Formats: sequence, C-alpha cells, structure tokens
Amino acid sequence: MNREQRREHIVLCATRLFVERGVHNTSVSDIIEEARIARSTFYAHFTNKMDIFQLLVNRFAVIMHGAILGINLSQAKHEAPLTVQIREMTERLVGAIERNRDLTLLLITAPLGHDEDFDKSVSELFTQVLNAIRIQLDDGIAGGTIRPLSPPIISYAIMGSIKQMLLQWLSYRDIPDIRTELDDIIGFILFGIASRDHSPSNSQSAKTR
Repeated sequence: MNREQRREHIVLCATRLFVERGVHNTSVSDIIEEARIARSTFYAHFTNKMDIFQLLVNRFAVIMHGAILGINLSQAKHEAPLTVQIREMTERLVGAIERNRDLTLLLITAPLGHDEDFDKSVSELFTQVLNAIRIQLDDGIAGGTIRPLSPPIISYAIMGSIKQMLLQWLSYRDIPDIRTELDDIIGFILFGIASRDHSPSNSQSAKTR
C-alpha cells in the first residue's frame, strides 16, 4: 500500500470500530490492532483518534451539503415541479447514505456529554446541515415555491424527522426499504398530515375570501 492507501485503511478500520464500540470506547491501540500496523505508522498519519473522527465528520458534511444543495427550490416552477425537485434531493440523500451507511450510523447515534471536542464536532456537523436546509427554505420562500414559514423552526423539524427516519431504517431496521416510503416522506415534507382541503394554505385562502 502507498501512503494514501494506508491512511484510508486506517480510517476504514477506525470507522468499523467506532460503529461497533463507539468512539469513546475505542482506543488508538484498538485501531492499531484492527489495522495490523505499527504504532509509529498510526502516528505518521494521525495525532489521535479524534483526528480520524473529525475527518469522518468533514466527509459527511460534504456529502450532506452536496445532496441538499444540489437543487434550486427557488426555480422549481421553471425547471421542474417542486415535488420532482424534492424527490431528486431525497433520492440523492438516500443514495449518499447507502454508500456511507457505517459513517451515517456512527454520527446519528453518537452519544454526547463525554468529550468536549467530540461534542463540538457533532454539533458543528448538524449546524452545517441545518444551515443547508435553511438556505433551501429561504430560496424557496423567495421564489414563491414554499409558503412563508420560519426557516429556523422548520429546519429543526425537518432535521429531526431525517435523524429519526435514519435511525428506524439503519439501526432499528423498522423500515426495510426506505425507497418504497419516499412518496409518503415527500408528501409529509410538502403538505404535513392535513388533507389538501385542510392544509394551512387552503385555510388561509378561505379566510381571505
């Protein structure tokens, strides 16, 4: 293996241990043993295990940003219907998560309160994801494809739904194939649980007539 291949090998072994045992219960010695490398080889690439965790956080942030910001909701009327745009974004997210299942599980199940640097990394990750969601909401509201709402509050609601859905799918296995549920998920994001006749926009229209 060349240097980059060996570095990636260490990252993969560490990720596997982080998922199986948790970051806090995995030591540098565990990673060295799993990767079957010399201690000096580990420290030639990383200072400690948190270097690897931060690398994984950064990778996941790039993946989520690319999926969420890959469409332009403000132009949905012109380029494609809003439902088509949301489906495209959702399918991109699902595909990215399927290709990074272990990394996703690691980050959505990470327990906080044990290490300040760890907590900061996880918090910054989800702040970046929330900001990406808010950008899409702001653009959609500005373009008239999304009704006026509070982007910060709605981004929390969407983020919470995403995290719980991922837990039910990847960890608890209550959702065998999430792709078969996309229509319901997208319908909920766009319309909530009310029927069209009782949706907030229709209720507001009725009041103004």
